Amino acid sequence: MAKLDEQIELEYRMVQTGIHRYNKGTEDLLEKSLGSKTRHGRTIIKGIVEPVMDAIDAYNKSNQTNRSVFKSLTATTSSDKMAYLGLIALVDIMCRKPTLYKVARNIGIQIETQIRLDKWLQLDRQVATNVIDLANKKSDKGFDHKRYGLDHKIKSDGLDIPHWSDKDRVNVGMRLVDIIIEHTGIVKLEKKITKKKTTYLLAPTPETVEWVKAFNETNSMALPRYSPCIVEPKDWEGFWGGGYYSEHINKLPFVRVWT
Repeated sequence: MAKLDEQIELEYRMVQTGIHRYNKGTEDLLEKSLGSKTRHGRTIIKGIVEPVMDAIDAYNKSNQTNRSVFKSLTATTSSDKMAYLGLIALVDIMCRKPTLYKVARNIGIQIETQIRLDKWLQLDRQVATNVIDLANKKSDKGFDHKRYGLDHKIKSDGLDIPHWSDKDRVNVGMRLVDIIIEHTGIVKLEKKITKKKTTYLLAPTPETVEWVKAFNETNSMALPRYSPCIVEPKDWEGFWGGGYYSEHINKLPFVRVWT
């Protein structure tokens, strides 16, 4: 018959298995350049999207934007969309210390695509809605694959929705990067000098690195892989803390409610 110390050992293994599963899921997403889909990535974006949005609005209202390429190219989209798309493109790959050019271009492509889709919806809402919905259901396909498919449909339908040049994409992306650096502090510029050229990289700030580490340590331990008790479950003394015995497992509620 199982003993209490064996139950406590089981509970320890439950936590360790949960940590391994959590870390493996996070690593897999980062390996695929999908940092925005990790728990820490989603939390970062949620916490700073509003200040980025406000900074975009402030920039567009300032005197310096009278002849701004950024303002003219993005005039038909909203600051909340730009803030969200810009942060997704950045958070997806920031742990890899990408080049500034790559991040800026990716952000520009994300915003350009949104503007072109909005225009498509204005011109042919029913067809555009159906095709976009189908593309979004292909969760196994990356952004570029979906974008190429949507571009092909727009072109085959004979719609005149022009693309931006790479120069324009980078211009828009650079402005968003400047805003994100200045108003969030989640990333910083690093200069890499070689014999042939100087390259600027975007890297998480030390504060961001420490926050992500602490966030993942806390959340990985909070998601054990629960197993049935091998001894009689611990009695409930109220609405919390019954079932499992050790401090390895956070106290569970007597009734779990989903909202």
